[in-house]
Parts: sequence; C-alpha cells; structure tokens
Amino acid sequence: MIQQLLNSFMSQRWEELLLLHWPVDFNKLIDSIPSDIELDLFEGRAWISVVGFKLTQLRISPFRWVPWPAFWEINLRTYVKDRNGKKGVWFYSLDSSDLLAVTGARLLYGLPYNFAQAMGDSDSSKIAFQSARRFPHQQATSRFEASFPQVQNSENTANSPLDQFLLERYRFWSPRKLSNHSTSAQVIHQPYDAVITTNAHYEGELFKSQGLDEPKIVPMLGHYCKGFNVQATAPSWAFSIAGQANQR
Repeated sequence: MIQQLLNSFMSQRWEELLLLHWPVDFNKLIDSIPSDIELDLFEGRAWISVVGFKLTQLRISPFRWVPWPAFWEINLRTYVKDRNGKKGVWFYSLDSSDLLAVTGARLLYGLPYNFAQAMGDSDSSKIAFQSARRFPHQQATSRFEASFPQVQNSENTANSPLDQFLLERYRFWSPRKLSNHSTSAQVIHQPYDAVITTNAHYEGELFKSQGLDEPKIVPMLGHYCKGFNVQATAPSWAFSIAGQANQR
C-alpha cells in the first residue's frame, strides 16, 4: 500500500504545451549541473529549452479530495542522464502563478520554483506565454510564442529522433540541499502527440537569471502539444523514509 501511494503520489494534467529548443555547446553547461548526473547529448550537442503550459486537475496524496485551481507554469530546462543511463531533465528554473504550488514543490521536491505572474493564451493556430517573477525571487521576465498547424499530418508530426530526444523524458532531477548531488522523481504519461511549430520567438531573462547567455537566435525547433494526464512519484526522500527503493 505504501509503495502504491508513493508511486502515484501526485496526479495532474498538462495542457497547451509549447516547447522551444536551442542547441548549446555542452562546455557552457557542464558546471551548471550536479556532479552525480551528466548532460545528455544529441549528436554531440547539449540542448536547452523554454517550456510553457497550463497545469490543471492537480491532486496530491493522501489529500486527493482537496481541489486545486489551475495555474500556468514556465520552465527552463536541459537534458541529463545519471550514471545508470536513466534519462530525464534538469530544471534551472520553474515560474508559476500559484504561490502555494511554488512553496509545496520547493519543500517536497527541492525544485527551484519561483512565484511569478505567469500566463498563457492560445487560439486555433497560435500560442503565447509571458511571465514576470515576483518578490522574493530573483527578478526575470519572459515572453515567447509560436504558431502551430491546425491539421496534424505526416509532415508536421514530431516523430524524428531529435523530437523524441527532447520530448520523451520521464524523470527529473533537482538539487539536494547542502550538497553537489541531486535527487530525482519519475513522471508517467502517454507519449507526446506533438506537432512542429513555426514562427517561434523568445525574449526574456530566464537564461541570464541562471548565469547563462540569452539566445541570440530564434529557437532551432519548437513543439506544440494539446495535453495529457500525468502522474508523478513521491520525492526520493519519501521512499527512503518508507524503506522503499525508488529505482524505476
């Protein structure tokens, strides 16, 4: 029973996802991640992404009967793997319009969430996001957008090896306090049913706020996905307390 509770600790739905991607010289990112994980490269290059989406239907065990309002999230991430070859993402920052969610994610998972005025908007062919962090978090703004096809077909479906590399990530790592090591959790959801975007544009300070160079070019690749249901495991320290192995 405890194992089941920890494995399905949190459920939610991600909707209206926009993911914009840039290749980066891996030497510029090596020092930005903990020593117990490493950058996951695609054809010798690291990638970094700005992601925006709407989070709905959040439920957290053991209080799943408590409803949670929907909110917007914007994050900056790169792609990593551990020494056992498990692949996932490393979050540099996550900006959310829900202060309680920010506090809870920081306490439970150690994720670098920031309280922000974050919002998104979409119609039948275009999606846009913007954010501005609020006190007490380090100030940074962002604005990004893209167009997506109204009809999905074989030409605009995201199914190349690079698409799969960037999208199909089912684990995330976060900093472990007072250590240069990390902790991780798993997410479970259906594969992305994404399309390739066009006319993508980003401007902001998300990269700069992490000591990274802001992109000087438009995103090399973009994805849009309507959404899907997600489950997340409990943080690894909860498995340790319960005497269960978080080895998925």
